Amino acid sequence: MKPPFYRRVWFSALVALVLLAGVTLLGIYAVIVAPLREKAETYDLDEVKKLEAASIIYDRNGDELSRIFVLNRTPVSIKDIPQHFIDALTSQEDSRFFSHNGVDYIGLVRAVYLNFRAGEVTQGASTITQQLARQTFGLMERSYKRKLMEAFVAQRIEKQFSKSEILELYLNRIFFGKNFYGIQAASLGYFGKDAKDLTLWEAATLAGLIKSPNNIEPIKHPERAKKERDYVLERMVIEKHLTREEAEFAKMKPVLTAPQTTNAQLNYAYDAVRQEVAARLGEEQASSGGFKIYTSIDKEMQKKAEDSVKARLAEIEKRQGYEHQTYEQFRTIYKDWRTQMTASKGDVTSSVPRPKPEYLQAAALVIDNSDGSVLAMVGGRDFVDSQYNRAMDSLRPVGTAFIPFIYAYGFNQANIFPMSQLLDDALGNDRVMIGGFKGILGEYGMEVPNPKWSRQNISLREALVNSNNSVTVRLGEQVMLDRGLLRPGFKDFIKATGIQSPLRDAASTILGASEAKLDELCLAYSCFANGGKRPGALHMIQRITDANDKTVFQLDEATLQPVRGMDEISAWQAHTCLDEALHRGTGAISKEYGLGDFPAGGKTGTHHEYKDLWFMGYTSAVTCGVWVGFDKQKTIFDQAFSNKLALPIWTDIVNASTKGHTAQDFNPPESAEKVEICRASGLRATDFCYDKIKAADGTSKNVRNTYFEYLRNGTPFNATCSVHTGTGITQDITAFHNHMSGISETVIPADISKYAHLDSVHIQDTIVIGLDPYNSEQPILRARPVNDDGSPIRRAVPVGPEDGGEPVSEQPVIKLQPPPRLKIEL
Repeated sequence: MKPPFYRRVWFSALVALVLLAGVTLLGIYAVIVAPLREKAETYDLDEVKKLEAASIIYDRNGDELSRIFVLNRTPVSIKDIPQHFIDALTSQEDSRFFSHNGVDYIGLVRAVYLNFRAGEVTQGASTITQQLARQTFGLMERSYKRKLMEAFVAQRIEKQFSKSEILELYLNRIFFGKNFYGIQAASLGYFGKDAKDLTLWEAATLAGLIKSPNNIEPIKHPERAKKERDYVLERMVIEKHLTREEAEFAKMKPVLTAPQTTNAQLNYAYDAVRQEVAARLGEEQASSGGFKIYTSIDKEMQKKAEDSVKARLAEIEKRQGYEHQTYEQFRTIYKDWRTQMTASKGDVTSSVPRPKPEYLQAAALVIDNSDGSVLAMVGGRDFVDSQYNRAMDSLRPVGTAFIPFIYAYGFNQANIFPMSQLLDDALGNDRVMIGGFKGILGEYGMEVPNPKWSRQNISLREALVNSNNSVTVRLGEQVMLDRGLLRPGFKDFIKATGIQSPLRDAASTILGASEAKLDELCLAYSCFANGGKRPGALHMIQRITDANDKTVFQLDEATLQPVRGMDEISAWQAHTCLDEALHRGTGAISKEYGLGDFPAGGKTGTHHEYKDLWFMGYTSAVTCGVWVGFDKQKTIFDQAFSNKLALPIWTDIVNASTKGHTAQDFNPPESAEKVEICRASGLRATDFCYDKIKAADGTSKNVRNTYFEYLRNGTPFNATCSVHTGTGITQDITAFHNHMSGISETVIPADISKYAHLDSVHIQDTIVIGLDPYNSEQPILRARPVNDDGSPIRRAVPVGPEDGGEPVSEQPVIKLQPPPRLKIEL
């Protein structure tokens, strides 16, 4: 007879195995599970109800600017969420949500089985409650311990909150992609409507996003979004929330997005602040909200910039013959579309998409030259229509606003300086190949309808002041090109100024065919205002404190330190040219726009075919840049020069900047040599560099026609003026010069009337101090009779008939004794 089964070896082995498994499980529970369950009890479930609180933005003076949510979230009640969205959500994420206690054990076993069959993790088993626990307490670690902790916390949540409350908390917290947090933000962000108005197919689209928002979001990936939406609709059929016919009808609908901003308080500046907070603190910490954000924004300047952009562009649109969509026309189109959307409850076909603004846009940016803080920012004309920030994100061809950097780079060389001359004559377009290979190079940079070539050499100063393209191309070929490609040294120079966007490695870069961003150009232009230095980086936020006034971010001192962008003498020489460019060159029309009387410099920037217009300029305190153009690059209108479109906006903003940021005089570098230059010849001035200027009353005056340059020590520039040589100068000056130089002893009568407007110069002291190798005659100092108030006592002088006196029979004669001749021994 066989022994009973309980005496058999296999039964004993089975019992031993069961006991061993039991002991193992008890050990695991005691060592791992019990501590995790105990720790789960420590979490404060009140945090589940805490969503982000509004954060307050302050300006540079501590005044409140706005209240925003750092994360784009607008909480709504579960009553405002349509039932078909809840059905779609539970079908996709948690089909047994209304029956489990926080953990779906059936779903867990199913997921383990499917993952085992697939040989990889293909199925998740987290319930909606578990996801809420994970999002609330940051349980993001990919491990079995985290899953256990998540399950224990979920079970606690289920005990404390109702199913409706859990759904509401979950849908207001969950991330839907593109910085949309919560169902309301996602509904507005993707479909331009409140969550309560979502259609069935839109609800299924949003439910399908949750598992991988960034990879499925419908604006960038409509095909992926449709695939996931259709899967959700199939799940709704399986869960008996839809009939087959309803699902098939919904699948026929296209994925049609109609994005709209979710916060009317936001503008481009505040949105940039919000993004910077999230970037500096991290989205997890930023999601708590309740911050006090201290920014560098100047409230008055910000308002002036926004108002000027809107007003000046509206003036352009009123121009006779303007052929593009206007802002007002778009408002009408958008209003009609919204009316149609409301009437159809969003049930529109793909042929009626949300209209996109195609009107003229502009961007403006103002920075503090000392530390790079942003004082004002306008990223576009209307933030509600388009959230694309053109001041910080848009790459556009710079046009002739780029050429000051070519001149500054050239001025680094010892033999190139503002008085250097190049030929001003027509060039073939094959030299730069902008807009074609043939034809004559356009002179659009000169900002005049019919530019002329002088067909002679002109100075680099005059070329930069008047934005002369032909001279600029000749200079660029000389200093920045090597066999048609950019020199590495020039690329490094441009990066040092702050322009990090890559340059086109071609001759067309000379006239600004390369793209750059407005914030990069502002950094680079600040070099001209700061003696070659610039801020290390731009910033808007200086300090952030949390709800308890604890500082969570403080701008460090290293960020505020300037960096060297270019040589100080090159920067000064370029600045003096840009000063003249603003006041007598291509920007001289700024006076008509009301530019104040303060030291400033600036440069127009017009790109080929008048598609991108810039004005970049600065005072000692701020640098301001303005761009005007269309999002889809096209000609604004023929001869749309930047000094007519961008310069007026710049003038308005810079005038406003001087109220709180005083414009001081610019100081030349101490290491430079000061040289007086004749404007007529461009050479070193002499005593004869005077020109006759006819006054309003018809009289002529001799005015000194010179200015001062600051040159690098050792600059080979010694030639003196060849235009004013003394020929034709009145006889008395010639006689004086001849007597002083010992050339002639002839005494020539003076023509006093020609110099009646000049005050006499009386030598008050010795004219030579120290050793006098020429043994010159010194003035004899005598006491002069004065009145009690210190004024000299006037003496009687002879008068002529024109003064009411008797005729003078003889002209006065200047008689000077020639100095003794010098004996030079060789």
